[in-house]
Amino acid sequence: MVTLFRWLWKTFVLASAFGIGYIIGREHSFEEEEEWESEEEERKEKDGQEKSDKPAEPVVTGAVQAVTFNLENPTATSVSVVGDFNDWNKDKTPMTKDGNVWKTSLNLKPGRHEFKYVVNNTDWLTDPKAGETVADKYGGRSSVIEVK
Repeated sequence: MVTLFRWLWKTFVLASAFGIGYIIGREHSFEEEEEWESEEEERKEKDGQEKSDKPAEPVVTGAVQAVTFNLENPTATSVSVVGDFNDWNKDKTPMTKDGNVWKTSLNLKPGRHEFKYVVNNTDWLTDPKAGETVADKYGGRSSVIEVK
């Protein structure tokens, strides 16, 4: 009987410690996400202030433009392009292989779009030819394309 009680007590203590550790870990990850979001808002405000000093470029609103995405990767078995234009869904925009280059074209609205390539359904890569990248909330970088 004493052995059963000891086993139950140890199980309760271990389960309690794991549960508290899990809760603390979740709170920490929420804090990091909130911190990242506040940094992102500050960066956007700063970018908005800097851009206000520059003359505004004319942009045709509502017009879409065909944009071709290319990635040279001869060893890949599949490649797709993901971004804010397709909800970062790797199944929405698969690319086709032409020699050593993977290609696809999309009609995008004017503005800045963040994107990455997903190679073999696992590797999320920035565009090596992209002129600009920005930090993402996962500690990596996303490529940027501007459609006028």
